[in-house]
Amino acid sequence: MISSTARNSLVSAISLSIAIVAIAPAQADNKAKIQPTIQTSYDRINAAFVRKDIQGATALFTPDYVSISPKGEKQTLSEFREHYNNLFTRFNIKLTSNKATIKTIDTNASGIDVAIEQKTEGTIAGFNKIVINQTSRDSWLKTPQGWRLKQSKILTSQTTFNGQTFKG
Repeated sequence: MISSTARNSLVSAISLSIAIVAIAPAQADNKAKIQPTIQTSYDRINAAFVRKDIQGATALFTPDYVSISPKGEKQTLSEFREHYNNLFTRFNIKLTSNKATIKTIDTNASGIDVAIEQKTEGTIAGFNKIVINQTSRDSWLKTPQGWRLKQSKILTSQTTFNGQTFKG
């Protein structure tokens, strides 16, 4: 004979298992619906960077956006904007392509986490070729205005300058 406590625990475990099985397809369906929207957002951000439109590139960022380098250094939204304005102006950088590819999307309590691979190509001073390959983990929040990028944590970054790996 099974005790009532054990029976209740077993019933709870079975109910939880059924709920998890029922929720998993719904989460997969939500991810499938969200991915094209987020990819379009990355495409808009990247197109604005190619145009050197920093305000446009960061229009889909939250006001409290934070960028985190592989070394853990943080930049606020205003610092991020200032950094890229300086790069484009000071070094005469012209981007020819900038593409983000979504690798994974994971839902969390406050939104989604997106793993991406980013490839950026361009020139410095009109003739020096630069290529940057990065991976990052980005956090997006659903707001009344739509999805907004809250945080980008760069996991890896490799830059080549005229075909040579840049260490700087």
